[in-house]
Amino acid sequence: MFFHRVIRQVLTWLHIIRQPNFFTKIVPQHPTPEEVKPRQMLIVGEAGERKWVCFRCPGGCGETILLSLNQSRHPCWTISTDWLGRATIYPSIKQLNDCRCHFWIRQGNVEWCPDSGEK
Repeated sequence: MFFHRVIRQVLTWLHIIRQPNFFTKIVPQHPTPEEVKPRQMLIVGEAGERKWVCFRCPGGCGETILLSLNQSRHPCWTISTDWLGRATIYPSIKQLNDCRCHFWIRQGNVEWCPDSGEK
């Protein structure tokens, strides 16, 4: 992972790739809200069996977002990561709290939907 992080930093510095908004890390158990750091996306489970993804809301409210990766639950999301540790999540994520943000995460970057922030 260290090697991948260094390569990602060099590619970002050379402006070959964008600086990702999020970096992934696989953890064996569900983190507490305090353990979820800004710009970090925690994938709960093991490489072969991913259960949850946890990260801080990019909309500024600071809320921890928990997305189920269990395909037998609804709603559920899928996550894929590339070798640089950048995540893509499908489908989009829509906060129903006061933040009201709606976004996609593609290759570790937030892409805002046009209806983000609307009630």
